[in-house]
Amino acid sequence: MNRKVIYWISLVLALGLIGVANGAEGLLGQYYHSAGGGPPTDPWETLVMERLDPTVNFNWAAGSPDPSVNVDNFSVRWTGEIEVPTTGSYTFYTQTDDGVRLWVGGELIIDNWAEGNTSDNGGIELISRQRYEIKLEYYENGGDARCELYWMGPGFIREVIPSRYLWVGGNRPNPRNPDPADDAVIRNTWATLIWTPGDYAASHSIYVGENYDEVEAGTGDTFRANQTDTSYALGFPGFPYPDGLTKGTTYCWRIEDVEADGVTIHSSPVWSFSVAPKSAYSPDPPDGAEAVDPNVVLSWEPGYGAILHNVYFGEDYDTVNNATGAIPQGALTYTPGTLALGKIFYWRVDEFHGVETVKGDVWCFTTPGAVGSPRPAHGAVNVRQDQILKWLPADKATSHQVYFGTDKDAVRNAGVGSPEHKGSKNLGSESYDPGQLQKAATYYWRIDAVDSTGTLKGLVWTFTTADFLVVEDFEDYTDNDTAGEAIWQTWIDGFGVATNGSQVGYLMPPYAEQTVVHGGSQSMPLLFDIDMKYAEASLTLGYPKNWTQDGVDTLIVWFHGHIVNPAAPLYVVLNDNAVVAHDDPSATQIHAWTKWSIPLQAFADLGVNLTNVNTLAVGVGDKANLQAGGSGTMYIDDIGLH
Repeated sequence: MNRKVIYWISLVLALGLIGVANGAEGLLGQYYHSAGGGPPTDPWETLVMERLDPTVNFNWAAGSPDPSVNVDNFSVRWTGEIEVPTTGSYTFYTQTDDGVRLWVGGELIIDNWAEGNTSDNGGIELISRQRYEIKLEYYENGGDARCELYWMGPGFIREVIPSRYLWVGGNRPNPRNPDPADDAVIRNTWATLIWTPGDYAASHSIYVGENYDEVEAGTGDTFRANQTDTSYALGFPGFPYPDGLTKGTTYCWRIEDVEADGVTIHSSPVWSFSVAPKSAYSPDPPDGAEAVDPNVVLSWEPGYGAILHNVYFGEDYDTVNNATGAIPQGALTYTPGTLALGKIFYWRVDEFHGVETVKGDVWCFTTPGAVGSPRPAHGAVNVRQDQILKWLPADKATSHQVYFGTDKDAVRNAGVGSPEHKGSKNLGSESYDPGQLQKAATYYWRIDAVDSTGTLKGLVWTFTTADFLVVEDFEDYTDNDTAGEAIWQTWIDGFGVATNGSQVGYLMPPYAEQTVVHGGSQSMPLLFDIDMKYAEASLTLGYPKNWTQDGVDTLIVWFHGHIVNPAAPLYVVLNDNAVVAHDDPSATQIHAWTKWSIPLQAFADLGVNLTNVNTLAVGVGDKANLQAGGSGTMYIDDIGLH
């Protein structure tokens, strides 16, 4: 039976039997401890509850002292972070029998501390994929201690916050909350780096540079200082870049918290920010955008210091690229008028700075009906070397012409007689196999639509292959299970196997995870139940099967757990029987993207013929020694040979 059918049957039964009680995920946004006194016994409750006044014995049983006498002495606090899925206005709802206060990002948005009120709400603007500190305090005047936290935001109705968006707990050892925010663009030639330290920091080592790898490794001249302050200046005399930061340059930085012993270190990820360039940037619609509204209004971010803007627009790349003499304008928008459907359009913005004019890049987009949805996505990096190119056909196309190569201009200008022309594809055959690709190489491709009126030229798309052998990047999966493209149709989980408590992907689209992602736009959610079970998902390999080529010697798996997962080991299996487990027996609780490097010799020592690896599996638990346990979710991404 199809898993979606089973999902709907289960949902109907659940609604009928429990009246939409607490859901199937365990509702991380809900704290609950039954009446009767004594401390919470569930590990999750222990993590998220703390007394505000440690001298007060909080009474869980009915008849606790009246909280109105001294509210703070009898309140319970959640602390944690929220990472939102998309930019927009979010409304939060809390529910408790008595009173509640809620802070998000340091802003008090709910303050309902009057006994008897069961809910209140507040709104706040949040930015996609940024993390915001959250604090929730509430009290109970006797009875059960219970509080629920909901949200409502873009694209979804009021719901308990799913576990993949909410982090709770009191043990946060790593630096966080960078300012400037990661990937920010600033309009100054100086910056002050600010961060929130981890829980155990005695001092902070600061690494800053223009090379990501050097900052990550702490090499070169990227180490700048060790200090107790949680801010650090750039672009001033006496500090790095004393002559000022450079326009158009990206700067990377990382903080290492050093504990009092001087040895134990907790590092942040590498963050980055850019100084705005002198040229126009951040076009809207974005460069390469598809199916843009024919009545679009173009806009952009002005170059740093620009006074006026010259806009060029048209249907031919060369014409737009070579155009001159536009009338300068002060507005940061341009309206080209109603555009034809199924076509590609080009535009360029030059920035006038008074003493010079800085030529802009040529951007492009298509209107609805044109060829689109390239796979790999336009601009993708770390693409696998056996990548099959795919696209969706133009609305009126009867066939498509394929162009592919390593020179962007050659692919853009190629015709049917050019070396970059790779043939014609009939309608219904929207794919092209370029053969084995080189590592760390950039490729360009173009798909032209052929219909009754002639040939409509397509966008030039680009991607870059990985500098390692990609085993699995999870980017090719879609929600089209009819075509066999769902993630759970390639990664075989425990569906229908009594002792295998794994589930690959979500029950309803999108099947793959699209928020908790290490690289690209998707990762694999591995939902697990290891109560007298193991949880394992297996992949049959097509390429690479020879794990000795190109001098590779290490398998790298990126994984992300959650602090509320039950503590359990994570393991990898090759050829169905060679098992290597992660060193941390509680790897499931590591709440960050974590690089797991496994020497291939470890598998060879277990009898694996590394020239012929047929299957790879990722699992949770102990397959040889089933034990009582719980359920949770892991995320897996970017499996490769290095």
